[in-house]
Amino acid sequence: MTSRRFYTLEEIARELHIAPATARNRLTLGLPMPPSIRVGRRRLFPVDEYEKWIASQLTRSGSSDAAGDGDSCQHGQSHEPT
Repeated sequence: MTSRRFYTLEEIARELHIAPATARNRLTLGLPMPPSIRVGRRRLFPVDEYEKWIASQLTRSGSSDAAGDGDSCQHGQSHEPT
């Protein structure tokens, strides 16, 4: 059976070296974040799922950061100058 320990949003933000507000924004915008569940008004992140997610982010080719900002282009936005 898997562990049922959870990180809070604040703990996940600390793990990812981002502000809690940034973590909330990433969740709202649908940007890459570890799997989570809602319990009432709280967002909880299962520790075992976080560990799997972070390992997958580290093994992705071309990934330059754990939060998934690397070279992927989200929502059709281009990072190239016009």
